[in-house]
Amino acid sequence: MFELFLVMLALTSPILIIIFVRNYFNYKSEVNQKILALQKDTDTEAVNNMQKRVEQLAKRVIVLEKIVTDSKFELGQEISQL
Repeated sequence: MFELFLVMLALTSPILIIIFVRNYFNYKSEVNQKILALQKDTDTEAVNNMQKRVEQLAKRVIVLEKIVTDSKFELGQEISQL
């Protein structure tokens, strides 16, 4: 009886190993695709945040250029708005 078990184990173990390896690589492929999709989302979000920040900084630089070159009363109000 034990010999029959060993024969069955010897015949079925390669098949089981192939099934486990195939499932592992399928799972790994799915996880990698999900990770790439999440990275793409976070990359576009980071780019949008950086663009907003650059726009804000550009506005501040314009005001600072006005401060250096102009000394009008309206400029003081622009500074207080920032």
